[in-house]
Amino acid sequence: MVLKKKKGGKKKKLTSGKSIEKDEPGEIDPGTLISVTNPDGTVDLKEKDGGKKKKKGKKKKKKVSLADKKLEKLEKETEKLKKEKPSFRLFIYEMDKWLKSNAVRIQQLFKTYDYEGECMLTYDEFKSGMFDLEIPCSEVQCHLLAKLLDNENSEEIDYTELHKGLNYAIEVEEMEQEEEEMEKVLDVTKRDLDHCRSCKMAVIQPPGIPFCRDVSINLICITFKNTSKHPSHINVTANGYTTIYSLIQMIIQDTGIASTKLSIFRDDRRVAESRIEEDTELRELWGDTMDEPDEIDLYYDYRVEFTECPILLCDYYFVDLDN
Repeated sequence: MVLKKKKGGKKKKLTSGKSIEKDEPGEIDPGTLISVTNPDGTVDLKEKDGGKKKKKGKKKKKKVSLADKKLEKLEKETEKLKKEKPSFRLFIYEMDKWLKSNAVRIQQLFKTYDYEGECMLTYDEFKSGMFDLEIPCSEVQCHLLAKLLDNENSEEIDYTELHKGLNYAIEVEEMEQEEEEMEKVLDVTKRDLDHCRSCKMAVIQPPGIPFCRDVSINLICITFKNTSKHPSHINVTANGYTTIYSLIQMIIQDTGIASTKLSIFRDDRRVAESRIEEDTELRELWGDTMDEPDEIDLYYDYRVEFTECPILLCDYYFVDLDN
């Protein structure tokens, strides 16, 4: 049964003697009504609240001051700097050296403003004094230095101990470095080996080297190039992987030349463009093709060094007899 409320907010009685209170105009759903007993014994019907709960308001966040934000940023940058081990260790040694070399100036500065003789500094006081002394570091590095000097994490620094530098921090860092080296484990990789068909034992194969033919090389001394048969002309057989340095050693061993300034050239010209570098391999001169030459001509020359000449080593012959 649906009841309509009259204008004016008056009650309309039901056949059962019950009444409904409704302040707003419109229809009322009986399913939303509940019976309420009044103090005088009468019973009224009232509309349910609908089971809706009031939403709780969000908790207000605490306001963070600019100083706290700056400190939080410094702490993050400090931790980031400590994780960069090479630069962090270099920073420790540099600051240790600076503190020890400026110990007298530091003591005089802080003692001047320490009226009560407590010898203790806050981080801000320490950093302010360090910047007055023109310490060679940034704000983040100076904050890190303050934390390193605070061995007890009390956020206070005893300036009478600054002459010791960062001995404690260096010892801690060296211990951590030793532990890191001890924790390093040798990474062993399994190697797959071929097995012998007969005994089934693993066989280690030598590294594969591409095929390169041997070549007969005529090493001709440029000074005596017009002489067909001369003791300085030698012939050697070498593999394509042989370097020019090895050829130089062969020449020295075969001819007995004692000069250390021996060079090999592509042709008989003594120019820089024709000179071959000592680390050059022979196969680089003609390539890795199968059509390699069976015989090639290379030229060499050297400078004479008079290091063992008795005349040049003795100044007796150059004495002015008139004086």
